[in-house]
Amino acid sequence: MPAAQPRARAAYAGLLVLLFAYLFYARTFASTDSFLLLRDQIRDWRFALGAFSDLPLTGTQSTAGGASLGPIYYWVLWLSRALLGPWVHNLPHAGAWGIALLQGSADLLLLDAIRRTTGSVLVALAAVLLAATASHDLSVSATIWNPAVSVAFVKLAIALRLQGGTRPSLWWTAAVTAAAWFAVQAHSAALFIAAPVAGSVIVDDLVQRRWIRILEQVRAAVEVILLLQVPFLLHALRTTADALPTRALAGAASGGFRVADSAHATLVFVASILATPWQGGAWPVVLVIACVATTLRWRQHVPVLAVTVGPILVTALGFALWQGNYDEYWYLPLAPCAAITVVLAATAWRQEQVAAALVLLTLLIQPTRLNASLGVYRMPEYGPTVAGALRILKQTHVVRRLDTSFQMPPFSDATFPYQVMGGTFSAEASFDAVIDRNGEVQFRPVPR
Repeated sequence: MPAAQPRARAAYAGLLVLLFAYLFYARTFASTDSFLLLRDQIRDWRFALGAFSDLPLTGTQSTAGGASLGPIYYWVLWLSRALLGPWVHNLPHAGAWGIALLQGSADLLLLDAIRRTTGSVLVALAAVLLAATASHDLSVSATIWNPAVSVAFVKLAIALRLQGGTRPSLWWTAAVTAAAWFAVQAHSAALFIAAPVAGSVIVDDLVQRRWIRILEQVRAAVEVILLLQVPFLLHALRTTADALPTRALAGAASGGFRVADSAHATLVFVASILATPWQGGAWPVVLVIACVATTLRWRQHVPVLAVTVGPILVTALGFALWQGNYDEYWYLPLAPCAAITVVLAATAWRQEQVAAALVLLTLLIQPTRLNASLGVYRMPEYGPTVAGALRILKQTHVVRRLDTSFQMPPFSDATFPYQVMGGTFSAEASFDAVIDRNGEVQFRPVPR
């Protein structure tokens, strides 16, 4: 037995390395050729190219009104540019690579936490693969967009919560709260995941009526959130612009509570994210059954319920206050919770055999999922503009104009890669440059 333990540890370590490498490949699949570079990505990468002290103190503009509650998304982009940018001429797809590395690290921590909770590597692998290789998630991760950063911190919060057990220390509570709140800062919709994940640390103390302990846990969580909100508070003090989620607050104040609509949207969109490439009306029902089964199977395990069924219920109730239309990408941070719920429910009977079947099935549909991820949030014009810019810079760093022989998408800018890599424009330059779809460049002399 002792001789088998080092071999088992080595095999497990090998699995983690393979998983990390594959997920990085899947998330950056064709990103150098089809990176989505529109107005928002250009704006965000301009921030990343600057000094850390010049980064915004809030996140991106929020659908709920105002801005996201903190700058963690821009911090991740800036670190990605600082660490990976020099390897790729500081081009914006370095941001996607950085987010992919963050996501992959969170996936490994989540896998280990689920393994320790269930006692099964296969169960953990099935849950992580199901969530991490969802086509919508892969598409978002292939560009620079805040929901992907939120998903990474949701996974980290889940992993820490599972590892913390039923009576985490104050430091562990602080860590769970920090990870969960970073997810909220990156994407406001993650609030409905953060609340049950971080809030559940006091459940055992409530049952045991340890009131002093509850106050200590709550104080630790509040202090962490206040500390993380210092940048946002500074922003609010410096600007007259509305920084609060005014649209969401207006919806709550109106008194409308759309429980049925919100529950339907939650089930449909989360099922759609996880079920690709198979779509159908039965998947929301499957998700409901999975919630019931997981609740019954793990009813005595608060951490598991706090990262599975709890966020699904809180999300359905939270979005009931929203008075507008629902959008699928809002539910991306909830997908890991739903994936764990489905896998735990499916493996309640014959755990290892069913888990092995789920892993095999998820691996078999990887080509379809990867291909489906190319269908949205992609811009095939990115590859030619980058290749063309590199060819221009081999000849000159100054042109009068840069155009393309093909139509660029609205809100994009063919000149951005060229400028990022050091190219400039001057009315005194001798040539215009035109990039074609193959990335070839035609130099046209400027008439004098």
